[in-house]
Amino acid sequence: MALMTQIRDSMTTLFAVLAVLFIILIVFDWGMDYTGTRGQGANADVLGMINGREVSYRDFSERLRREVEQRREQIKTEVDEETERQLRGQVWNALVDETLLEQEIDRLGIFVTDEEIVDVIRGPNPPEFLVQRFRDSAGTFHREEYLQAIMAPENKQAMVQVEEIIRQQLKRQKVQSLLFASVHVTEGEVYQRFSDRNIAMEADYVLFDPNRIVPDSSVVLTDDEVEKFYRAHPDEFKVKAARRLKYVVFNQLPSAADSAAVWNEMTRLQSQSTSGMDFEDLARTYSEVPITDAYFKHGELTREKESVVFSARKGQIVGPVKDFDGYHLIKLADERQGKDEFVKASHILLRSVPGPDSAKVIQKARDLARRARAGEDFAALARENSQDFGSAQVGGELGWTGKGGWVKEFEEAAFRARTNEIMGPVRTQFGWHIIKVTGKDKREVKIIDIVMRVKSSAQTVDEALQRANDFSYLATEEGFEKSAEVSQYEVRETPEFSKASMVPGIGINDAVMSFAFKGKLGQVSEPISVAGGVAVFKISGITEDGVRPFQDVKNIARSLAMKDAKMAKLREHADAFYKTLTPSTDLLNAAKSIANVTAQKTGSFKATDFPVGIGRDPRFIGKSLALKPGELSEPFEGQRGFYLMKLISKTDFDSTRYSAERSSLREQILQEKRNRIVSEWIVSLRQAADIEDNRDRFYR
Repeated sequence: MALMTQIRDSMTTLFAVLAVLFIILIVFDWGMDYTGTRGQGANADVLGMINGREVSYRDFSERLRREVEQRREQIKTEVDEETERQLRGQVWNALVDETLLEQEIDRLGIFVTDEEIVDVIRGPNPPEFLVQRFRDSAGTFHREEYLQAIMAPENKQAMVQVEEIIRQQLKRQKVQSLLFASVHVTEGEVYQRFSDRNIAMEADYVLFDPNRIVPDSSVVLTDDEVEKFYRAHPDEFKVKAARRLKYVVFNQLPSAADSAAVWNEMTRLQSQSTSGMDFEDLARTYSEVPITDAYFKHGELTREKESVVFSARKGQIVGPVKDFDGYHLIKLADERQGKDEFVKASHILLRSVPGPDSAKVIQKARDLARRARAGEDFAALARENSQDFGSAQVGGELGWTGKGGWVKEFEEAAFRARTNEIMGPVRTQFGWHIIKVTGKDKREVKIIDIVMRVKSSAQTVDEALQRANDFSYLATEEGFEKSAEVSQYEVRETPEFSKASMVPGIGINDAVMSFAFKGKLGQVSEPISVAGGVAVFKISGITEDGVRPFQDVKNIARSLAMKDAKMAKLREHADAFYKTLTPSTDLLNAAKSIANVTAQKTGSFKATDFPVGIGRDPRFIGKSLALKPGELSEPFEGQRGFYLMKLISKTDFDSTRYSAERSSLREQILQEKRNRIVSEWIVSLRQAADIEDNRDRFYR
């Protein structure tokens, strides 16, 4: 303690450490509440609970604000509602993981002493965020200047915060050390990984398929036998807790009125610009996307914008133009001649076919080219005949492309042609093309673009929420399905899903998951935010952990028992065939005398491959690795039936290469294990946690 106090009391100015701290908070895998503000907002609204610890709206909203600002800086524009919704989910999940980690650290009694922190700050390798300002252009660390800075009195409070950051980081490292203590990599694992990736094998095999050899009619099972199978194989019928949900979605996407409001605003700006107001000033004031000084070539703008921009004169204002990201009012600020030529083309594609019909395809292509040259409407010919269905719908138009944008044969013909010239038929890997070049240009343009996105108005959001609230009330009082039918709402239903997974059709949504696993069968939810709107849910099915009752799985049990019985009969066929073989027997020739079996070669394969006709079958791979070249296996059960295999070849183990790769393989396996154990640990903490998510009360 005396050493720590001495450092704190002996400080001078430290370069912008608080700014660095903010960055550190963002990049740390697990952030900590080093300021101690969490939990102090006793009077704040509770946004959620994590194992009894309150999450205040104030804390959450501040974290969210920082994330939104960071995203805004990244994309250089405003964050839309859907992106903000996704960020809310990310912030919540990070906060849950962070809180669970803190609670686990407390439970394990992990602590960090002041001496440990001093060792980090004053040790031979201080944290990079502290030393980076004391490196020169050559990367040399000036330690004396660093020590003077951390001992400066003016930065006492800043260093207190640095100490707490390091304290929490060391706690996390100790947790990781506990987790990783049981993670080891054996020499056998390294050897196996190398072998799986490098040893190639080839085998002959015979497959006895129960579906081809043992007909269902040959197996008769009584109900008692099926139930006996069920009792003998409980693991086959174990299930995890699962839920099914019915739900109705209330769309909160922008309405026609919202779109019209943006259009009206755009036309107002257009009027202002034509009446003399400076267009660039309008763009700086109203555009949701910053102005850029870049020059655009053909193909770098969307088709909607390109068609009007490259048709405009310098200084002309065009629009409003509706595009995927909203409405655009655009001024062509400048244009210049570039070095690269761009071609605009349309085409008609006829897919080539093998055999005698290929001549008919070629003749049709020639006929279409002749008709196009004679003056028939090329777009109409493309819509009626082209087999490139994407471009056929727009009259064969492909847009503008520079060199390298099309396959070689097509590109050579298009760039050689004159504007409005018909080329072809031209043969490419896709078939026969008739090409019409509709433009050639080297221009590059600079634009001032006023962009306004179409967003859901407060009225649109509120109306959807009101409908959802009304439906939730009626569904609770009068029945979910009946209320949906009366209101003509579409009812959807998820398949079964387990806890800590995605909700099918909804995605990752903690609020929906919490309702599903805390509610009772038939319970109806309040409106819950989902992508694009809000939804009202009903718990339509509940499955608890354990073995499913026999009556519920009787048909499944019969099917599995049938398969088991057929496999037993199949084993008899495989054993009988095996008894006729000798080590020198040609397996594939011998199998010709057996009906309904599959006999073939695998071709070359490694343990990580999918052998021809086999697919991914660990038992088949394992048997291949166990055999020596020329050795014949006994019948063994695989995923598709019983196999007999004769290994034809196996490459030798390359001990020199193994020695060279051994260390990197060990490190790779170790890292995979560590990542897996951390991931599984976090999942287990979440599954055991009591998490209450009330975000929907604050965000709609």
